[in-house]
Amino acid sequence: MTQNVHIRVRFEQRSYWATVEEYPGVFATGDSIEELRASLEEGLSLVIRGADPEQRPVQLSPLHSGGDAEAAEMVIRSELTLA
Repeated sequence: MTQNVHIRVRFEQRSYWATVEEYPGVFATGDSIEELRASLEEGLSLVIRGADPEQRPVQLSPLHSGGDAEAAEMVIRSELTLA
């Protein structure tokens, strides 16, 4: 199953932080966009799947800003895959 999600990303002091509009309470940080994506996947897995280690993790498609990767704030649409 796939779902489109909207990720609100802020770039401050050489690092990224983000929230997911469809999943209030999911918050992630990273020093790069790829690190941020991995952190978002972990947070989404905990919210969607719970702490059960037997559950398969969720996957986000690569995050592309579509413009200036160092803009102060942007919203990125990504595809969330639930196995």
